Amino acid sequence: MGEPAYRGVANAIRADIESRRLVEGDRLPTVRELAQRYGVPTGTVAKAVDILRADGVIVARHGRGLYVRTFGRILRSSPDRLSRSWWGEGKSIQDRDTDGRPRAVNVVVEEAPAVEDVAEALGVPVGAAVLTRARRFAVDDRIVQTATSYIPLDVVAAVPAVAYTGPGPGGIYARMAEAGLGPETFRESLVCRMPTSAEAEVMALPRGTPVIAVTRRAYTGTGRCVEVNQMVLDSSAYELEYVFGA
Repeated sequence: MGEPAYRGVANAIRADIESRRLVEGDRLPTVRELAQRYGVPTGTVAKAVDILRADGVIVARHGRGLYVRTFGRILRSSPDRLSRSWWGEGKSIQDRDTDGRPRAVNVVVEEAPAVEDVAEALGVPVGAAVLTRARRFAVDDRIVQTATSYIPLDVVAAVPAVAYTGPGPGGIYARMAEAGLGPETFRESLVCRMPTSAEAEVMALPRGTPVIAVTRRAYTGTGRCVEVNQMVLDSSAYELEYVFGA
């Protein structure tokens, strides 16, 4: 069985980019024009475009068309990114991932009722008010991750800076450590799944692009969970690496 037509179109466009006949920032022909060029239906070109968008090779700009974009995957290396020697020195965990690449973050802080899994982890009643820190992270002008942290209000009372949109060098973990509530242990669980419609819209995900849902719990030395962080990563934007001894 031969290669599907849409993959052939995707490979042809990719070859133009790799040979630099098309370079970053160039506008691609319209879907109709590409269909005429390759002698295929517009639906076939649309499938090819979805593949290239999922790979981060092209980006659709609303009302303006398709553009070439080369996006290097973000290396998320654990456990070093969460080491006290990093955030304890006032460095951002996200800076460890992006290594100097242009990055932006939008932060919204408010109170919300704790749902069952969050309440269980934090040791508060279901529906009890907790502080939420919702963030959207953009790298090279592309939203690659959303994250929402949930923190008990008694921790907020002891560490008021965690309620600030900018908690200072080292982030909330550094402020918690200053108050004697610094994390000593982290536990992360990962699930690869398809995004919700809201997640796909926020991150402008091409059809068929899965996300990596990461839930992190931060524990003090006494075993108390002081934060639940629920993250959603664009799977086409990240490489996850884990380094550990045998």
